[in-house]
Amino acid sequence: MSKCHKCAKWFPHNWLCLRGLSYVFIALFYLTIAFGIFQVIAVLSQFGFAMAWRPLLQFVVSVLVIATLCLTVAKSLQALRAIKHAVAPCCCEGKKEETK
Repeated sequence: MSKCHKCAKWFPHNWLCLRGLSYVFIALFYLTIAFGIFQVIAVLSQFGFAMAWRPLLQFVVSVLVIATLCLTVAKSLQALRAIKHAVAPCCCEGKKEETK
């Protein structure tokens, strides 16, 4: 668990820092792309392109939109992590400041 949050550590959104959440959304991006390729191959092998081109096109567009949203969220979390680290360093990064 992250040491960043002092209260309510049992909530799932507090289990990962911004880095972990960005990794989750990158994994979701790749899983969505892999699922889309698998489904396209399955539909084409079952029905052929002549019968299923319109539903196949709608499915491909929806998969690409979902994958783009996952990648956008991941990149936004990475940028937010960089901003947060610049403004207020987190204790879960493993870097401790020396006091004089």
